[in-house]
Amino acid sequence: MRNVRKPPQSSPGLGRLPACFLTLLTVLAVPCAAQNRLKAVTAAPLVKEPNGLKIGSLAAGVSYHVGKTVGTHVEVTLDGWLPSSAVVAASRDGFDLSVTVGGGESLRDKPNGAVIARVQEGTLLSKAGAEGKWVKVKRTAFTIKTAFAAPDQTKPVPVAANPVPPPPSTKPAPATTGSAASGGKSKPVPDSTRPGNDAPVSDSVSGSALIRGGTVLSATPDGKPAFTAESATDAEVVGRARDWIKIRVEGWVRTSDVTAEAVSGPRITGTMVREKPDKFVGQSLIWRLQFLAVQEADALRPEMPAGQQYILARGPLPEAGFVYLMVTKDQVGEFRRLSPLDEVRVEAVVRAGRTKYLPTPVLELVKVVAQ
Repeated sequence: MRNVRKPPQSSPGLGRLPACFLTLLTVLAVPCAAQNRLKAVTAAPLVKEPNGLKIGSLAAGVSYHVGKTVGTHVEVTLDGWLPSSAVVAASRDGFDLSVTVGGGESLRDKPNGAVIARVQEGTLLSKAGAEGKWVKVKRTAFTIKTAFAAPDQTKPVPVAANPVPPPPSTKPAPATTGSAASGGKSKPVPDSTRPGNDAPVSDSVSGSALIRGGTVLSATPDGKPAFTAESATDAEVVGRARDWIKIRVEGWVRTSDVTAEAVSGPRITGTMVREKPDKFVGQSLIWRLQFLAVQEADALRPEMPAGQQYILARGPLPEAGFVYLMVTKDQVGEFRRLSPLDEVRVEAVVRAGRTKYLPTPVLELVKVVAQ
């Protein structure tokens, strides 16, 4: 009987694998690449789950790892650095860190690097590393799909491709013969329906409207997105143009998110606070004050704890009233270096619109703002 040679027991080289098997490997690799990096075209809320609790916010112009889509939301993964002092150990829902900073904390691309997102107090995170006084964290959550609108969806539509005739009453018919003064040529009449023109086409403007959550607001009709309304929001309708409605909304942003601020005068004046002392309690403001002296609270100022150090100041400039600015032991040193009548710009929170005996607002200092 002839000896039958047994096949080798080791696997063949990769080059000898069937083509169909290589194709299968390629197909299996596709899900790994399904999570793309996309750039956010607008700031957007970060929520625990679709339509769920907000845990932070994304920044416009930053690229994120984007995953699966669930309805109007898309999965996004944050990967960045936080100061170690901003988190504490936790053991809940599979996470091991929790944000403890009252106003939230900025997530950065590297220690002391650029801000890529913000996470709110109480947000749970996974620790991915550490470096000095910084800790690397990760978190997968959701945001609205419109935060990553495709570029071709944001390009303005040329006017010529979508002509709209103006109202008959706003544009007279062209003359068949020109006058001697115009050389026989008729002058063009501005078209108020063109995108970017602030003049509304229709005068029938309703008083208010409710816009849906996730709506993208643009600066002009057919313009690029400016920002996104996270939830249903009341708005005032102030104009119309074709199938667009011009609205006006009010809202609040963090001071840290403001890149430039007008210094001509405060939006909330001292007169406004004195006239309605209860309306502005708890609100943040930026006032320019004239330093007078460092003092301590007494029984005549029950709005402050007895012995509380505060700054007696005049303002907000150019107003001539007085202001009490509460400061901590660490903050008071910055004012002791000033001379009476020196001017200082501060960010503060209104604690009382007036005292029991005097129409003097009581503020609590947040920080001194660079002039």
